Amino acid sequence: MKKLVVGDTYHANPGAGQGVPGAPPRLDVLQRVWFDYWLKGIDNGIDEFGPVVLHEQGGGWVTLPAFPQPGVTHRRVYLSDAASASTDDSVHDGSLGAGPPTAAGELTIAPGLTTVCSRDAAQGSAGLLSVLDICAKDSRIAERNALTFTSAPVGAATTVSGPINVHLLTKYDATDGYWSVTINDVAPDGRSTVLSTGQLTASLRAIDEAASTRSPNGDLTAPYIPISVANHRPVVPGEPVALDIAVIPTQAVLQPGHRLRLDVFASNAPKAVAFRPMLDASELRPQHLLIDPAAPSFVNLPTDRPL
Repeated sequence: MKKLVVGDTYHANPGAGQGVPGAPPRLDVLQRVWFDYWLKGIDNGIDEFGPVVLHEQGGGWVTLPAFPQPGVTHRRVYLSDAASASTDDSVHDGSLGAGPPTAAGELTIAPGLTTVCSRDAAQGSAGLLSVLDICAKDSRIAERNALTFTSAPVGAATTVSGPINVHLLTKYDATDGYWSVTINDVAPDGRSTVLSTGQLTASLRAIDEAASTRSPNGDLTAPYIPISVANHRPVVPGEPVALDIAVIPTQAVLQPGHRLRLDVFASNAPKAVAFRPMLDASELRPQHLLIDPAAPSFVNLPTDRPL
């Protein structure tokens, strides 16, 4: 028997938010009844708990029969450089839509330090930096050094459940580069909340197909990218390079009037410090995201309805 409980917490505060009305019991209570059931044979109902209990971002606690949530479908949501008119803070305000872009473009982003104030920084510090509440709960400061791509407001509650793949067509001025992406929930007041995140060094883009998963149309849903010397593939400056960036699986709901946003960064301080040897080859130069109707960039997003 397996049971899964996932809360919206950090390493520093596991179990926060449990043990109150509408939430699962405290972790120590769940541990006690679990061992009472298996070691003492006490019929306390733990076998009927779950099997998957999650804190759904943008909503509350939900009980699911499996994860990802049954009924979701991976769908392409395409990047366009057309303005979404949802932000004035980012390096470029682009759009997410159901169809590929109709015009070509090239967007440039340079490495920066605004992600020091971000949810990724809070995660990378095991939750210690979450005390900087504005940084952990609103990405608008970090987005000042990001390319943003934002959908139209959703008309009905829209669930996002499972792994996400971000497919980007890129170009470089050096033999390597680094990308960090976040998937965000944008409220009507403009607040941008990170739902999940992914990152990739361009020279480590080769995919292990046997360990990866794809949707029925052939698009990657969860690319597996080995980090090894044998997997190292320097890029050629000036040549387009397609990348697939795995985003950590998540469970979230976009409430009516909210938007989905993709943030694209060329750095991720301090979380990317471990990739510093590879970043030497990038020379920290600006990087380029290509908008090409013939080879579109997109997010392969698992939802229960189209955006």
